[in-house]
Amino acid sequence: MRYLFFIMFICFSVSGFCQQGDYLVKNNGDTVWGNVTLKNKTFYINENVASGISADDVATIKSVGHKGSTVLHCKLQTYTDNLDELEIDWIAKGVIDTVMILDEIYSTKKINLYFAKSDLKTHYYFYKTPSNLKPVQLVIHYFYQGGLANYTNDRARYRGDRSKVNIVEDKGYVNQLHAIMGDCKNIPETMWELLTYRNYSLKQLIKKYNKCN
Repeated sequence: MRYLFFIMFICFSVSGFCQQGDYLVKNNGDTVWGNVTLKNKTFYINENVASGISADDVATIKSVGHKGSTVLHCKLQTYTDNLDELEIDWIAKGVIDTVMILDEIYSTKKINLYFAKSDLKTHYYFYKTPSNLKPVQLVIHYFYQGGLANYTNDRARYRGDRSKVNIVEDKGYVNQLHAIMGDCKNIPETMWELLTYRNYSLKQLIKKYNKCN
């Protein structure tokens, strides 16, 4: 019997410890402990409605339910890489007012890199320099290009290259980063041309930038 009580005590202790491991830090520096959940741009502790805290008042969180920790209330510029949703020569731009929980994946003195996923599992990257109060979204869009002959003319007369449709990446993030790092002589032009919206590629660029005076 004593052994059973001991096991139960250990289980309750571990459960309590895990809960105490979750917390949020407000902008004023106050720390609130408890299980953290996010609903409608409001954080709740232990699902207590009375403990609702606006996301605008929260700086960071630590929660089992979120991989990241940096809280960002932003106008997120959405994009899609779903081929069924892309259009020819048209970028479907959308903006949603939302709260993103960012995971800081690379930290340096000059610029930090963040990653986050939307509810639709779409990947987003953000950056922050010492001059930025909050992380800034790196913008990207995709669209189709080419193949217009198939829509405006007789299909049978236009084949080969004239009928091909290509996926085009609108690299807004390249322009954003070039505005910050363009004067760095350590970054070759080829690196800008080959830069992709990927963790590894963005990190390599930042590494080069950090070697500049």
